[in-house]
Amino acid sequence: MKDKKEEIVLARVEDACENLWEPRFFDFCDEAMQQKMTRILNHAGCPYAFWGGFPSAGRKMLCVYPDYVDGEALEWPMMAARFPREGDYGHRNVLGELMALGITRECLGDISLDDDEVQVVFAARIAPFIRQEFVKVKGRPIRAAFGGPETIRDYPLHFETLDVVAASPRVDGVLGKIWGMSRQNVVEAVKQGRVQVNYEEVAHRDARLEEGDIISFRGKGKARIDHFGGVTKKGNLRITVKKYV
Repeated sequence: MKDKKEEIVLARVEDACENLWEPRFFDFCDEAMQQKMTRILNHAGCPYAFWGGFPSAGRKMLCVYPDYVDGEALEWPMMAARFPREGDYGHRNVLGELMALGITRECLGDISLDDDEVQVVFAARIAPFIRQEFVKVKGRPIRAAFGGPETIRDYPLHFETLDVVAASPRVDGVLGKIWGMSRQNVVEAVKQGRVQVNYEEVAHRDARLEEGDIISFRGKGKARIDHFGGVTKKGNLRITVKKYV
């Protein structure tokens, strides 16, 4: 189903490039989809921009626009809801609450949390619904404040630094060390298409990682290979990893 939906969206991007009389906005998508769109857009040679409300956003909208339009002056159809973080909930709880309301992932940008506040970026067209229905998280009432694109805050990324030791830089060995899994379970995740490196699906368990690679593991999280730190006396590889938190 996901592949079919992606095909439809990518076909719409191609159509936008061929029939470009005014700016065309597309819903939020993840980094993997952004890469697929970018290949089409670069081949077509039309102006475009991705934006998620703040510089470090992961999920972004796409706008394809004619040459005569100023890309810096685009009016992005997105808003933000912000509310105090007054409970022990996390990203998964907030996302689950929104999706339980019937809101699709394409309507939602980044969900950002710090110790004091939660911010949800969303497509402006669902503002009336989300204002009325998004009133609790994990059973705790919330009172959200809503604002346009200019009110969206930038939340810096946070990492946990891990020093791991693996026999080699192979995906099936390194991921097990990062997320505390057996090699067999990692291999199964690769077969299920749950592992991406630099937002491209990993096809083989023996794919080798390099410094700077970003690993996305559906259901587990995200990490970046910071650097390789030499070998141990037993010949294993020391790897420093930045795990997204």
